[in-house]
Amino acid sequence: MKKCVFVCAIAIFLISCDETGDLPTRTAPGFGITERLFSERAVSCIDFDPDGTAWIGSGKDLIAYKNGHTDIHPIGYTILDVSVGYDGTIWVATKENGLAGYTNSQIAFYTVENSGLPRNTILDVEAAPDGTVWFSSSAHQLGGLMQFDGQHFELYTPENSILNQNLVLGLKVNEHNDLFCFTEGTVGSAKIFHRDNRGNWSAIEESFYWIASMDLTSKSEPVVLTDHSLSSCGTCYTDHVAIYKKGEWKTIDIEFLPNLLSPLLVDQRDYIWTQGWMLSGPTRPICVYNGEEWFYSGESEWDGVHVYSLAADPENNIWLCTNQGIFILNQ
Repeated sequence: MKKCVFVCAIAIFLISCDETGDLPTRTAPGFGITERLFSERAVSCIDFDPDGTAWIGSGKDLIAYKNGHTDIHPIGYTILDVSVGYDGTIWVATKENGLAGYTNSQIAFYTVENSGLPRNTILDVEAAPDGTVWFSSSAHQLGGLMQFDGQHFELYTPENSILNQNLVLGLKVNEHNDLFCFTEGTVGSAKIFHRDNRGNWSAIEESFYWIASMDLTSKSEPVVLTDHSLSSCGTCYTDHVAIYKKGEWKTIDIEFLPNLLSPLLVDQRDYIWTQGWMLSGPTRPICVYNGEEWFYSGESEWDGVHVYSLAADPENNIWLCTNQGIFILNQ
């Protein structure tokens, strides 16, 4: 009898789930600011190591923060991105001096001069589980996507790979070492590319006018926020969020205007987070899509706040890196 009841309960649970395996009832996101850090600083980026330490890029400082304890490690160069390697190395993308690897208070720089990089401005960096480091050493018609295995560097460009443009952004690597990225540079030609863990490349069909930012769902489905702010025709295009599901792009309409390079985060519930401009209501809210509808924060909390990047910590609390420090929203 108990076995029968158990089987019936499982059947009811499966029937109540939608096609993605998620429960159809989704809760509203939490907009309450539960902690505020480094309010006197502009904070550009953040990543977390396995023990929960936050590694934060602020100006030329790499900051380690955990449970109210702060350690500041001067890097000497402007930090654009940070990624925690699976061996504990903190990989830092700098604006002026290439890629930096920070380990045990020691730092090594990989640059045009000593490593043959195309340029010393590194736009994005992403450490993969297998120890490979991916980073963008690129600009319009210069450089491309770079791979570093700890000993050798490899450069991917339109001349030697499937990439259609040199400028590469939005690097994301999943737990299976699959890489996703998008190209930029020429409006109307932004495209997402996928490299699997066997080294096979593919292009995800459809070119976008411009991609503001990209992230992945829990099923490694790319999600993009489009941007047409560079267009001289203000009414010809409509910005939107798009998610690539089952071989096609699904459009999620938005009621706000994205900023140029607006951040995008898909949290552990597959909720989509960003910041936008509103034509009515709160002018610059945090915008969250929970799979069913959009939610917007109030106005007063974010007056004059510009969000550079977003991240979810191991407990899925949302950390917003802004021009006024870090805001933490517990979920």
